[in-house]
Amino acid sequence: MKNSLRFKFVAGFLIIIIPLIFFLLFNNLYAITVVREQVSTTNSNLLAQHVKQINKMFAETNTYLYDLWDNEIDINQLNDLTFGTDEYLLTKKRIVNRFQTNLNYFFLLDTIFLFNDQTQDVTFVTKQDYYFQQKLIVETVPIEMADQKNVDSPVWRLIQFENRTVLMKTTRLTNNLIAGAIVNTDSLVASLEFLDMGTTGGAVILTKNGAVASHTTLGASELKGAVEAVPHLNNTYQIVTDPKDNNKYLLISVFSEIANINYTVMIPEGTMLKHLPFFQIAVYFIPLCGILILLFYLYFLRSVLLKPMNSLMRGMNRIMRGDLNIRLNENHSSEFSFLIGTFNNMVTEISKLKIDVYEEKIRTQEAEFGLLQVQIRPHFYLNSLNIIYSLAAIKEYALIQKMTQHLAEYFRFITQTKQGTVTLEAEIRHTQNYLEIQKLRFPNQLIYEIELPDRYRKCDILPLTIQTFVENSIIHGFTDRRELFTVRIIITADEQDFLWIEVSDSGVGFSETFLKKLKEDRYEDELFAEGHLGIQNVIKRQRIRYKGKAQLLFNNGKVRGAEVKLGIPMSYCVNEEDEDV
Repeated sequence: MKNSLRFKFVAGFLIIIIPLIFFLLFNNLYAITVVREQVSTTNSNLLAQHVKQINKMFAETNTYLYDLWDNEIDINQLNDLTFGTDEYLLTKKRIVNRFQTNLNYFFLLDTIFLFNDQTQDVTFVTKQDYYFQQKLIVETVPIEMADQKNVDSPVWRLIQFENRTVLMKTTRLTNNLIAGAIVNTDSLVASLEFLDMGTTGGAVILTKNGAVASHTTLGASELKGAVEAVPHLNNTYQIVTDPKDNNKYLLISVFSEIANINYTVMIPEGTMLKHLPFFQIAVYFIPLCGILILLFYLYFLRSVLLKPMNSLMRGMNRIMRGDLNIRLNENHSSEFSFLIGTFNNMVTEISKLKIDVYEEKIRTQEAEFGLLQVQIRPHFYLNSLNIIYSLAAIKEYALIQKMTQHLAEYFRFITQTKQGTVTLEAEIRHTQNYLEIQKLRFPNQLIYEIELPDRYRKCDILPLTIQTFVENSIIHGFTDRRELFTVRIIITADEQDFLWIEVSDSGVGFSETFLKKLKEDRYEDELFAEGHLGIQNVIKRQRIRYKGKAQLLFNNGKVRGAEVKLGIPMSYCVNEEDEDV
């Protein structure tokens, strides 16, 4: 019993699953604790940094207000001008324009103002309700200045006015002029939205004494918990429980000395832990799922594992006895279906091996026949003879001499291609002979350009490489005989020690489907199917000569035409200097 496969599978399953269940339970509790601490610390640091930026803005505003008298000439003039005159109004307009520019710089400021306590005239710009701000300044600034008692403090005052709470900073510039700035506490709350507070969390501004000083999205019970907990915080954050529904919240509070307010944020624990609660629920279901899996495990063990295994072993025994007609049922699990399917395919492949070998020989013979056929090119020879005949009929003896000279050079090179390699200069000269013959065949319709640097002229390449690509361009690309056809041959080298031979034309180019197959390295079959047997021959010779290191790239031109680039390792080239050595 203990040595049976069934017992070993069940025991191994229990040995693995039971420790895994305990590990997952412990890991989940530990992860929740770690995440809570990390999220609490991160959010606390983010809030502290944000408050630091706000305090910096308050300090910069204080400096700005203190320096208004020295920096703003218009304010000096306004103090000396008669109220209501045209010059007074123009000066006031310039001050408003300057205030508007500065208000955009201080991102949280709602209002910048200049108040004359003698004429009760207000010069200000604001992002809030214009008339409310005007009323707020006129009614509260005199009171605030009286409370300061000639002591200009950098601390911003918290003011309750018509059910709204604002922070105000005032400073006296002259006996009559008072400069100041206003920040709505609701704007400070809105600036905390970068913190993920969930749907039930929120932020609030509290006074030093714990009074609410802003609007908030927190419910009454959450707000009450925050007000009670903030005065007793030993750190910038702690976990508090809502007395109404016992939900846990992360309470973060940072005190600002420059405004005497607490920035307070409550984040639901569910928002903090994100998907960990779902993971916790899943872990609780693991023991139950383990019991259910164990019950079904024994039932499926025989049908899923033992039965197909025995069937496969019986089939192998029959193969060993020479029975190739055996086929096994593949209706099992995916693993055994794969094994049994492979087994059946193996038997089928062995049966068809002789037929496949025979068919492969036929395909090889056909390919070799096609490669031999491409080297004959009877149409090219016949066309050349027809051109000579036509030139003789019209007594163009100079052209006949030129034609026969190019043909002689062309045939001479063809008869020498049995040698292993030729110089790049010789290959280019042969290609030029071919192109000159084609120019005589298509007068005023074909031109060519060749760029061969002198340092590459003695490089060795396989014969009939460039001429084959050029011939392919003319045969397949030169379809519209009404347009001028251009062939370009450019020889370059790169930093990776490759000699690049680029042949491009202005023809019709590759079709998108054909080009896609060429770029996917399926060009050998495609070239054979499309009749590009000469290029296929070049590819195979390059592979043998350069041991698979040569590169062949196909593309279409930016405007039109086809581009073929052949890269040959420079280590296989022998230049003139090497030969002298």
